[in-house]
Amino acid sequence: MSSAYNVWAETKTRNNLQVDEVVSSLQKSIRRAMVEEACGYAYELFISSPQLLDRMWRRLLTISVEDIGFGNLDAAIHVQNLNEMRKNFPYNDGDQPMYFIHAIRILCESKKDRSSDFLKNIIIKGFAMGQKPEIMDVALDKHTKRGKEMGRGSKHFFEEGTKVIPQLEVDNDYRERYGKILETYDPKNAVPNAFVYSADQF
Repeated sequence: MSSAYNVWAETKTRNNLQVDEVVSSLQKSIRRAMVEEACGYAYELFISSPQLLDRMWRRLLTISVEDIGFGNLDAAIHVQNLNEMRKNFPYNDGDQPMYFIHAIRILCESKKDRSSDFLKNIIIKGFAMGQKPEIMDVALDKHTKRGKEMGRGSKHFFEEGTKVIPQLEVDNDYRERYGKILETYDPKNAVPNAFVYSADQF
């Protein structure tokens, strides 16, 4: 149990409710699209202190990714923007609640998808159980020490390292043209004043 969790578990709201329970109720009500209930929990946090208003907004930001996810990819952007907008108003301004009410409505009305949170926990628990990543062969390219030692240059990177899935359909021939350049390109024969880029780029 983290110290942050203990702090909120020991703190009460204006109406003598446990902060951790109010925050949990806020998130559960948003998950179930209970708009007015969620707004009530958020308002309880708001009227309790500026610190709890900030705590509530951090939770809304997390909910926009944790619970909404791919259900509405714009939700996180909207909540972030609303959070920034509300900072232009003092804590006790009458318009302050408008921003979290609007954010909560967006979250409640959005389709929900918790896949990113599930995947996050798969990764975390897997590492805790001793799993670790393996380096892909394709990662050993001209940008890595081992790749250079293997003689892998721009042609290998073009053919393997630049593959993207899924590939967007594009209305240009840039890939084909670049491939043609690589057939004759030799960095050792570059013009004397050619610009040199950082070797750390991937």
